[in-house]
Parts: sequence; C-alpha cells; structure tokens
Amino acid sequence: MKRVLALAGSLVLAFVLSSCGAATGPVGTWGNGYNTDKQPYLELSLGAEQNGDTAGYLQGSDGCNRLTGQWMLASGELTFPQLGKTQIACDGIDSWLSKAASGSIDGNVLTVKDAQGKTVGTLDRRG
Repeated sequence: MKRVLALAGSLVLAFVLSSCGAATGPVGTWGNGYNTDKQPYLELSLGAEQNGDTAGYLQGSDGCNRLTGQWMLASGELTFPQLGKTQIACDGIDSWLSKAASGSIDGNVLTVKDAQGKTVGTLDRRG
C-alpha cells in the first residue's frame, strides 16, 4: 500500500512540475498552423534536462514545408541547431520559419531569429 501511495504521489508531483515548466519554457505548440494549412507552427517536445539546461525535438511547418529538428535552451538562450525541411515549392507562402536559428520567449510569444540574429517572425503559444 505504501508503494502505491508513493508512486501516486510521485506521479502527481511529476505532473505538477511538468505542467509548470510547459507554461513558461519552450515546450508546447507555437503558432496557428497546427490545424490550419499555409500557416507556420512549431511543436517543441522535451528530450532531456541537465543542470538547468533543456533540449528536445521539434516538428512543424513553415506554411508549406515540413520542419523537423532539435532545440536547445542553454544559459537562457534558445537555439535550433539542427533544423531540416522538405523542399516543396509553394506559391504565395512566406517561408520565414524555415530560416529559424534561434529564438526568445517573452510571455506567450516566441520571437524567431535567423542565423544573423535578425528577427524573422513571431509565433504565439497555442492554448
């Protein structure tokens, strides 16, 4: 019985801690394109945490091409060190998100920057 209670308590604590982290960190869905064609979005999932740094995997779309890769949050700096995409030609789509190299989070807004540090766009945290 004690083992069951300890396990249940651990699960509740893990849920509470993961819920808190998801609301303030990069983990989650950013942008409106998740259920809408031709709109950019990113989904960031947690892969590992160590010494206050976090890293994980991403998937999404620039509105036309699928994006996949990794993200890292180290010393407060969010980067996308490995970002790959499909190469489909789409008319009328601004594929700014495929240029993502880094980003910063202010509340529920992810500001995306290219390799030169220039802001290329923003994504709002989804619900």
